[in-house]
Amino acid sequence: MHVPFFDLKIQYQSIKTEIDQALAEVVREGVFIGGEYVERFEEEWAATLGVKHCIGVANGTDSLEILLKAFDIEVGDEVIVPSHTWASTAEAVVTVGATPVFVDTLDLYYTLDVAKLESKITPKTKAIIPVHLGGMPVDMDSVMTLASKYNLKVIEDCAQSHLAKYKGRYTGTIGHAGSFS
Repeated sequence: MHVPFFDLKIQYQSIKTEIDQALAEVVREGVFIGGEYVERFEEEWAATLGVKHCIGVANGTDSLEILLKAFDIEVGDEVIVPSHTWASTAEAVVTVGATPVFVDTLDLYYTLDVAKLESKITPKTKAIIPVHLGGMPVDMDSVMTLASKYNLKVIEDCAQSHLAKYKGRYTGTIGHAGSFS
């Protein structure tokens, strides 16, 4: 039996009418990049999360790459990522010329095992990308404590955690930046 990796058709069917109407409107107006729809989304998503800014880009991988570049991550730098995540997390690190350093994940949640994090930090480490996999938030208090101790940037990968909360705060609003997909 073939089991698909993921099935967006099921999700689409549940909101088909709304999606079809929105797409038809965009096509009718011919605005495919930027424009009022993207601006409205950015404003509404920022308001939902309670943050100042939300900037729409092409996809989550681009978002991670842009954030890494914004924090001056470059060749020779190391970025800590969980060993269990989508390929894009480590790919973004490699694309900017840095080296991903993998940390094991928790058995039950498959999120970054923060107890193993500090042992992977070296003088070359510049950032941590915790991934809130499957809507399960990483222990962000511990991540932020270590980031502060070692002066590291924290870029939350929230591709699978829209509206998930950690101690009452939305994922993506705790680190130095959040990336949604």
